[in-house]
Amino acid sequence: MKKRTIVGMSLLLMSFHSMAKSGYYRDPDLHDNQVVFTAEGDLWLHDMKSAATRRLTTNLAQEQQAVFSTDGTQIAFTASYEGATEVYVIPTAGGLARRVTFENSYVYLQQWTRDGKLLYSTNTRVGPTGNWSLKQVDPVTLNTEEVPVADAIEGAIDEASDTLYFTQFGLQVSRDNARYYRGGAQGELWRYKLGSQTEALLLTDAHDASAREPMVAGDKLYFVSNQNGNDNLWVMSASGKNAKALT
Repeated sequence: MKKRTIVGMSLLLMSFHSMAKSGYYRDPDLHDNQVVFTAEGDLWLHDMKSAATRRLTTNLAQEQQAVFSTDGTQIAFTASYEGATEVYVIPTAGGLARRVTFENSYVYLQQWTRDGKLLYSTNTRVGPTGNWSLKQVDPVTLNTEEVPVADAIEGAIDEASDTLYFTQFGLQVSRDNARYYRGGAQGELWRYKLGSQTEALLLTDAHDASAREPMVAGDKLYFVSNQNGNDNLWVMSASGKNAKALT
């Protein structure tokens, strides 16, 4: 799912390259010929066929982390309309945004699942600071369930194999901008078979760097690593083998 973000950003930059007025475009997501992104604190929709762009939100709070539903009819995003950052859902055609999480804490939106749920992370668990967990919420019933993996701040579900790839720890927990960090809290990528009783498998045991933002595409796992001190895009097999830098 998250690989669409990489593709979306590339297409978005190409689409706007010829525009006279430049902008600061962030958090893109792609569905068919549409790209949703954040600019000027609002969500925008860009049609790559017609090259038309329209503003989707006009609220005072900043909307970000937008993600299309699998059928493209809805967009989930995060915003702090009522204090804490929460997840909201809005029709792609436009309309009123509806709140679907009530964590009253930090929330990071991850993806829509095939059965229409939203995967997100939050640090509302009782325990030490930075104690994150992954949850799924049904945006219709608002029923919420926790994914049984500890200290997971990011996740990506491979729908074909019902496998969760998740990040444990990492500098994004403390929002630190350190470079070349190699301590005990560096980000590690894990693989877990949803619904199983087996332990999660560590994928980055041999990767001497902090890894984050897992993105699944077929039998490949893409991720971000700061091995050389700067964040770059990497890829490895879904089993954690043959990791190599792409950028």
